[in-house]
Amino acid sequence: MLLSDAEIERYARQLVMPELGEAGQAKLRAARILVLGAGGLGAPVLAGLAGAGVGQLTIIDDDVVDITNLNRQFIHQTSDLSATKTKSADDFIRQLNPNISVTCQQVRFDAQNAHKLATGHDLVIDCTDNPETRYLANAVCQQLGTPLIFGGAVRSDGQITSFVPNDANSPCLRCIFPHTDLDYDQAPNCANAGILGSTTMVIGGLQTAEALKIIAGFGTPLIGRLLLYDGLANSFTEIEVAPNPACPVCGNK
Repeated sequence: MLLSDAEIERYARQLVMPELGEAGQAKLRAARILVLGAGGLGAPVLAGLAGAGVGQLTIIDDDVVDITNLNRQFIHQTSDLSATKTKSADDFIRQLNPNISVTCQQVRFDAQNAHKLATGHDLVIDCTDNPETRYLANAVCQQLGTPLIFGGAVRSDGQITSFVPNDANSPCLRCIFPHTDLDYDQAPNCANAGILGSTTMVIGGLQTAEALKIIAGFGTPLIGRLLLYDGLANSFTEIEVAPNPACPVCGNK
């Protein structure tokens, strides 16, 4: 038997799906996933992964819980104000699913520690809101050959795709969004443009689905496809994206 009786009962609604079954659930239990950010996107991602039974979660975030977070970051409570987001997220996950392993890193993901922090994981999920951190995560995952799930959300709009370095059809972040010298502080973000909790729930939910599909090996991940979400119209637009042979990060792979 691949799973214990307790696991079969807990994950019963997933196990009946022929796409997953016990073998797929065992893959989720063995998976090691790194989540960058425990904020708007990180909240539904962490809740979804923990609920689904992903065995080992690593959370990286250097921020604390603020009252303005609570319209969308539902893993944090009013009682968590001023607490670190990693601590609050850890408490939430342990209440939801005490049978998985959680490692928290109260640090900023930067050029000095990124490679070490990402090493040893089967998949990385980018739930950050900082372009420089996104480019760094992309470069490190390409170096390590680790799949990276990219998501972004602002106002009522979102976008998501998956980068899988060992897939010849997969571009990387730099292929789609070339690095520029623009002042990123002037770009729309949650603080200056606003954000609906429903937007982060949609994109975070899709990021979770991508992670489960890639880890357990079912369905069709968003490789070579950028999915755009328009929350005002409740519509999706899919754009084909291809690797750039001249990309300084993944070119000539």
